[in-house]
Order: sequence, then C-alpha cells, then structure tokens
Amino acid sequence: MIQSVYGSYCNRVIYTDRSICAFRGSSVDISCTYSSYGSITSKFWFSPERSHQWQNSSQPENLSEDSQYAGRIQVLEIERGRSTLRISDLRESDSAQYHFTFKTQWFEWRSSLPGTTLTVTALQVQVITITVHQSCTEAELKCLSSCSPAGRISYIWFKNGQKVMNEETSLYSGQFNPGDNVSCALKGHEDCSSPSVYAPKLPSVSVSPSDGPKQHILIS
Repeated sequence: MIQSVYGSYCNRVIYTDRSICAFRGSSVDISCTYSSYGSITSKFWFSPERSHQWQNSSQPENLSEDSQYAGRIQVLEIERGRSTLRISDLRESDSAQYHFTFKTQWFEWRSSLPGTTLTVTALQVQVITITVHQSCTEAELKCLSSCSPAGRISYIWFKNGQKVMNEETSLYSGQFNPGDNVSCALKGHEDCSSPSVYAPKLPSVSVSPSDGPKQHILIS
C-alpha cells in the first residue's frame, strides 16, 4: 500500500497496490482512496509517461481523453472517496505508472510520490523436456510470462489451431508429429495467444552402400 500525503493529512491519496502484473488482452483494476479538506471540483487518472507536459510542471493529461485508451477505460466510484481505474483489452504498451489527481477551489493534488506501476506481459510457451523418437516427439511444455498475476489462472492450449480438451493448467505434456505447432492463451482471452512452438523435424541420415550409388533415407 502506498500513501502519498501533501501538506495536511486532510488532503491525501492512498494507492491500494504498489505494483500490478496482468496479461495482455485481460482487464485490470487500479484503485486508490482519497480525501480532501475542501470540496473537490475535478478528479481523474493520468500516467506521467504519457503526460509529457506534467514533467514540465504543467497539467497532467486525463487518460479518459487519451485516444490510445478509447473504449478501454472506465473510472468507477462505487463508494465515496474511492476511485478505480479499469483498463480492458490490455496491451503491452499500457505498462506504465498510474496516478490519481484532484482539485478543489484552493488546492490541487500534485504529489511526486509513486502511484501504481502496471506491467502487462505476453504469454510464451517454454519447452521443459523433449525426447525425439523415430516416429514422434514427446515434450512437456509450460505456458508462462515474465511475471505472475495474482489469483487462480486457467489456461487454454492449442495444437495446430485446435483447442486441447481438458488442459487448463500451465503445463501440457503430449506427443507431437513433425510440423505440429502448439500455443497457449489465458482462458477467456483466446485471441491473445502466445507465439507458436513447432515440433522439431525428425532426423535424416545418409547411407552410402559400398557397392552402389549413394542413397538418402529419412528415418520415420
């Protein structure tokens, strides 16, 4: 939990999380509580990385008016003094720090303390073990990302573009033929799957009989 206090404790913003990790294509809630000595006339969320003028002590830019977030942002205030920024269809470019600001008739919240840092990560398939046989390849695969979002996560596995039934964990073991491809996705966000991993081609050998022409034989 982060508490940013400016001047009197009557004006404050407290961020619920210091950092949040989320998957590309999913949604995230970034929350804070705030209070003010006076009546608030305006309030919004912004990102210093996107508000270039903010770094020059000018006004921060309201994310709700940023075209890169169009149709993907909601600001929720279910209870008084608590604001939640909800970003959907997350992109890796959304990785940034997010701040809340407000104004009263005589005061403007301008704390330079950190807000909430969001990291948006894409999925990848990692090969844990692999054994190449003459007719197929056996492999254990893992669907992972650069950070681990909180909560229970269900995965979807795809083999040659088709969903693998009854596989909802981050691990998948199976047999693969040459040319097979495998990818994974977060359940409910199948459109944001990982890059595909392809099964290795079977090895080939060249045999040169001592009393005849050279022949090429593919082991299969």
